[in-house]
Amino acid sequence: MGCTIIANPRRWRLGGCFFLGDDNTMSYHVLPLTLAQVRQGALGFQRQLGVSLREAGGLKVYSASPFDLEARRRFKDRFGGDVVYFFNQAAWEECQRLGIELEFAAEISEEELPRRRAVVVGLPE
Repeated sequence: MGCTIIANPRRWRLGGCFFLGDDNTMSYHVLPLTLAQVRQGALGFQRQLGVSLREAGGLKVYSASPFDLEARRRFKDRFGGDVVYFFNQAAWEECQRLGIELEFAAEISEEELPRRRAVVVGLPE
């Protein structure tokens, strides 16, 4: 599967870009965070989205399994964060609706998600 790179002017200035997969696959929005951002409260989105689970049950936010050090390193190298989160479309839209401002770095296909992953927000499958 080839990816098309589409520059978002706001993100482009920050050095980021979006990778859009083919229309037949579900896409996930990538949020890389540094440990400094985490210490400064960047994980507040988890609580805010958790409250929305009752109304919008399809929300899913994943991270690579804490036990899969290779995947965590690979995503850190690719996206630049110490911790990388993957938001499905419903979670991304809920962030937009709630006014949660997050700096997403890319959009990837479902096939690019880590095989071993943890559910951060959402109900386990």
